[in-house]
This record gives sequence, C-alpha cells and structure tokens, in this order.
Amino acid sequence: MLQFVNGHNADMRCRIASAPVALLSRAAFVSDCLLDGQPRFDEMIERGTIRVGPMDRMDAKHAVFRMYLLGPFSLVDSKGKSATPRSQKAQAILAMLALSARGSRSRVWLRDKLWSDRSEDQAAASLRQALLDIHKALGSSRDLIIADKNTVWLDMDRIALDTDEMLRSERLVDQITDELLEGMDIRDPEFEDWLTVERQNWYRRIEEGRVDDVFEPRQQPRRDVSTLSALLPLTGLPDQRPTNIPSAAVGTDPDKPPSPDNIQWTIALQPPIVIGAGDGGQIAALQFQNLLAKAIFDGLGLGITDLSFDPHLGQPDRKMGLPLCLQLRLTFDGSQVLVELAIKHLLDNRIIWLGSRMIGRTQMERSEYGVAAALISQAVDQLSLFHELSAGDGRLTRDGLFVDAVNAIFRLSRGDLEKAEKRLQEQIQYQPRASAFAWLSFIRTFQVGQRFSALDAHVIEEAQAYARKALELDPNNSVSLALVGHVHSFLFREYDYAAGLFEKSIRLNPALPLGWDLYAMLHCYAGQPEKASAMARWVQELGVYSPHKYYFDTTKCISAGLAGDHVAAIAAGEDALHSRPNFNSLLRYLASSHAHTGNLEAAHQYVERLDKVENGFSITSFRGTGYPLLNTGGGKLLLDGLIKAGARIR
Repeated sequence: MLQFVNGHNADMRCRIASAPVALLSRAAFVSDCLLDGQPRFDEMIERGTIRVGPMDRMDAKHAVFRMYLLGPFSLVDSKGKSATPRSQKAQAILAMLALSARGSRSRVWLRDKLWSDRSEDQAAASLRQALLDIHKALGSSRDLIIADKNTVWLDMDRIALDTDEMLRSERLVDQITDELLEGMDIRDPEFEDWLTVERQNWYRRIEEGRVDDVFEPRQQPRRDVSTLSALLPLTGLPDQRPTNIPSAAVGTDPDKPPSPDNIQWTIALQPPIVIGAGDGGQIAALQFQNLLAKAIFDGLGLGITDLSFDPHLGQPDRKMGLPLCLQLRLTFDGSQVLVELAIKHLLDNRIIWLGSRMIGRTQMERSEYGVAAALISQAVDQLSLFHELSAGDGRLTRDGLFVDAVNAIFRLSRGDLEKAEKRLQEQIQYQPRASAFAWLSFIRTFQVGQRFSALDAHVIEEAQAYARKALELDPNNSVSLALVGHVHSFLFREYDYAAGLFEKSIRLNPALPLGWDLYAMLHCYAGQPEKASAMARWVQELGVYSPHKYYFDTTKCISAGLAGDHVAAIAAGEDALHSRPNFNSLLRYLASSHAHTGNLEAAHQYVERLDKVENGFSITSFRGTGYPLLNTGGGKLLLDGLIKAGARIR
C-alpha cells in the first residue's frame, strides 16, 4: 500500500536523488516483472535512430568487464580473469540485469523468476545468498552490482556485452550459431518463460531491423494452450452490480421494451477470412482478432459476440444497441500480409469503415503486429464515435455513460472533468468496472496537474483509493493498468512500480496508444526524453486518427522540448493547441521552446496566455506544484526557456 507523505515515496525520492548517475541513466525503461514484452530501444540507438548522450549508452572502451551471454554465460574483468559466480542462479541474476533496459530489477521480480516455488521469506534469503555469491566472485569490484531493500542494479556503464558487439559486427544470421544463455538450467518455470522470450527477442534483433518492429512487444509464453483459443472469454467482467439493484433496472428483463437505459451494447465478430496461407495463417488471424476483442472491451467496455461458433448469435435484436460487426481479412502474398479490418452493418453487410495495413509475414505469424496494430486503435475509435452518435435524443444508455465520460475527460475543462466524474459514478452504480475506477483516478492527476483543486492531499488520497480498487477488480485490463501506472508515476514518483504496470498493459494490448503515451511520459519524468520522444512518435502512428490525437501530440511536444528538439516540440505543440488552446502544459513548453529558438516575441505571448490560464504563473509557483521532471536535465532546460520567455521568477 502506498504512503504518500513521510513514507515510502519520500524514501523513493531520496533513493533516486542519491543513486549514481550511471545507474539512473537507464531509468528510461524502468523495469519490473514484464520487461520481457518490452520493445528494444537499444536497437534504435545503435542504428542511430535515436541520438543519445554519454549517459545513455556505455562506451565500450571504458568497460571494465566483458559479459558473454551467447553460449555459456561468463563474466571476465579487463585482464581476462573470470569473475563468473559458481551458482547458476547468481549467473542468472547477472544476465537478467544485463538484459533489462536499465540494468535493474526489483527484488520481488528476481525472487519470482528464480524461486517461484519458495515462500517469500525463503526466496528472499536465497536471493541474499546469491548476491553474496556475486560479490564474492567480483572481489574488489563488488560495487559493480548494488542492491537496496527494493531494487538490484548492475552498473552497465562498466560492462561490454557480446550481444551488442555481435549486432555491430553485422554478421549474417546463419553465421550466429551460439544460443543465448546456452546450458543455463534453472528449472524454475518462471525463469524458463523469461528465457524463452529473451531468446525470441534476440533472434528478432538479429533478423529484423526496421524501426516499426522495435516497438512491438512480444506475447508472454503461456503454459495453457487453451488460452489461445478463439473462444474469447473477453466479453466482460462477471456481473458485479450491487444486489439492491433489480435486474430490470439494468436491462435484463426480456419482457421490458427496449430503452436507452436497458439496451445492451454488443459488437459481433465475424469469422476471419484468410487468403494464401495454411493453418498458421488462421491461427495468426485468430490471435489478431483476440487482441481486437480485448481492445474493444478494455477501451469501451462493450460486449463481444463471436460468430465463429454460432452465426445466429449475431442476429440484430431490439437490445443489441449497435447492429455492427467487425471482420478481419488477411491476404498472404509471399513475405507480405495485407491486413484489412472492416466495420460492417449486420443487417445488410454494408461496410461502414475499412482500414488496411501491410506488414511482414514473419511478423504476423509471430504476433508482432507493428503498424498493423494501428488498425485496432482506429477501429476502437470508430466504434466510440458510432456509440456517441447513436445516442439520438441525447439520452445515454447505461454503457454509454462510460464512453461519454472518457470523451469528456479529454476535453480537459473543469466542467468536462466534473461531468466525466458524474458519468463514471453513475456507471459504477450500474456496474463497478475496473476501468471506471481507473478513469476516476486518472481525473485526479488532471486536477492536480492543472491546479484545479486547492486540496491536493485529499485529491491524491482519492486517486490512490480509486487506483487500488481498479486493480482489485481486474488486474488484466490494459486500459486500467496504463491509467493506474500514470497515477503512480505522476503523483507518487514510483517509477519502477509504474513501469511494471505499463509493460503489462502493453503486453496485453500493444494496440493501445494511451498506454504507450503515458509510458512515454514516465520516461520524461525519469529524465529520459530522447527515448520518450521515440515512443511518442510511435504513439502518433497508432493514434493518427484518434479523436484524442491532440493529447498524443502534447506528449510529443513535451518529450521533444525536454530533449532539446525545439523545432519538433513547437510543431507538435501548435498542432495540439488548435484543439486545446488553454491547455497549460502546452503553453509552458511552447513558451520555452520558442525562447530557445530565439523567437522571444512568440515565447512572451505564450507566457502571457499561460499567466491568464493559471491566474498568475511564476517559476517559483511552478516549482511549488511538485511537477515531476523539474530536477532533470530536461526540466532545467524547460525552466531556462520559461525564464528567457519572460516568465516571472516569483
């Protein structure tokens, strides 16, 4: 449980503030239990797609140790002397840290992966012993690995990895025969799952080099093959409405005439069409369709009817609400696949919306959808629009409360946020969905960030309570995980914990732009704006047709401004400003970026607008808000720009 004041978060801030720069340089991908599905930005760095400073990547000539991950694991110092621990689990810890994005893992994550069959106390004791084994093997260089009560770090600035050297050597795929961590036999199913994913990621890195693929998280291996079935158990949560609400009140009475209050919104999925492929193509289609179903339920809360099993289920009736269906078609042609997704009317099969993308066949068969994931995001946005337009006389269905609330949130005004909160509270009375509680928690971050409330402590406590309730109701709702992750990163600075939530959200639903977007903001808070900018560019690809595109453009503006790319920040920020002219975050970054480019006249105008929106803006008051990232390099750049733009100091 979180303690916001004088407790865990204060400890976290002190620990982050005092940690070595070499360790914090990898906070871009603060990691927890799900990094296995995380995109590999190291690839982009090495190809030059992302420009990074000296803290972001290790310079091999300064490395003290060499770690061999291909073939049998080994660690040697600069003189070639072995520093490899004897215990395989100690070796595994070093490998798992090295393969994480910032060289760090939480103690809980390591225990779960290596001692999943032990009690918590036994696992903790075993981890301590393994760390002692590592320190013993390192001798006088034991500071290569640092551990506190929560986290274990490996100083990656002092290690050269053979995998990095292999990628730079540009050797052909068939020339690389060594297996990642060959012969490592831990005999823990959790570790085996992790190792399987890491080996898949490694093969992907050496086989494919396109930037689009870098962002695609890989599905976690599942031991239960039946979970890949097309039965789609993602049609909704168990009925959780309060027992004092009669069934007729929520539209379950078959004799009651339909009305906006008792229509059940359901979307039908027609059997996918696969052309030019064997069984593998059909499996790929079903996996893509499963992801589509989850995106619809998590994002809109709508039910799903799968017509693959009973075509009569999808016949429109008076309570279906939206007589719509979706159909996926995959056309395999050589090494490419044309992915087409259509929204159709159930009555006459009329196409209402159609989107298509071309991706590689290998990607599709590996469930790495890349840019094709944007189709899912677009389909969800279209369904949201149809849902909104179908209100007709202005009365909302019970399910419509949720969609209307989400749309209101992104209008960002005080009145719209109050309206959204009212809608969500009504939705909870009808059915206490996890995502409704998550959105209520998310609203609190706006209220704190936009300074709508003077009682921030009370607002923060409410955010914490709503976030906890969301995860209790459904720990696998991708939207809830992303929203709660933002709450923990923005309000509580719990970056490690928040990163775990984001990574799980992205693994469950890589087509969710909001998850990627909020994760990009975490990287801004953690002082890694270059990597945040790379993620923001991917978000723009996923959400190019989103009605909330301005929100994603705002993240691009913020991350680019913090990274010093002021031209890109201005372009994205001014695009977003057309939709939300009084969004104070945009005004801050536009003022700063214009000042840094020398356009002081425009910068001063933005400061004047910001002063009106916030009823008196100053650098001192801005610092007093506790806004994340102000103590990072990018934050100092932001403040310097605001001062140049003419913002008052006090």
